[in-house]
Amino acid sequence: MFARAAIRSFARQSARTTLFYTTEAAAPTPQLLLRIKADVKDAMRSRDKERLAVVKGILSDLTYLEKSPQAPAQVTDSVIQQLIQKSIKKRQEAALSFAGAGRQDMADQEHREVEMLKVYLPQAMTSQEIEAEVRRVVKEQGATSAKDMGKVMKELGSLDPARAPKKDVSDMVKKVLAEL
Repeated sequence: MFARAAIRSFARQSARTTLFYTTEAAAPTPQLLLRIKADVKDAMRSRDKERLAVVKGILSDLTYLEKSPQAPAQVTDSVIQQLIQKSIKKRQEAALSFAGAGRQDMADQEHREVEMLKVYLPQAMTSQEIEAEVRRVVKEQGATSAKDMGKVMKELGSLDPARAPKKDVSDMVKKVLAEL
């Protein structure tokens, strides 16, 4: 008898649940994320286990990033591209370690995974394009020595890190300012 009363009470309470609505629109899903999710489905359908593992790894890294304390306010294509670049860097370092240890088969596997990941990145700027952009900014800022590197790098911060990695830009700024 007591169990029936408890069930009826729970049923009445769950029927009174309140729904909350918001007037804020949800953030649009980045196109790159949609492409990655579609590639997961394609890899599953084609039974390509190697590609499936790589693409699922990207999604796993993205989920981990979203739940971390340093999570960006909103996931954009550039955030995903930076995540992919970090993954590529890890795999390149692993390939070097495997090659140094005499495990060429594992190094080749890492290189194949790097090639699969590069598909999701935009075309990288060449060193000549980076140098031209650096020279333009140096001329605009009136930089004359290495002490002006901070001003130049701040101005070059608008470059897409997926197209022009910060390390390459920094090295080019040092080189151009050393020539002055």
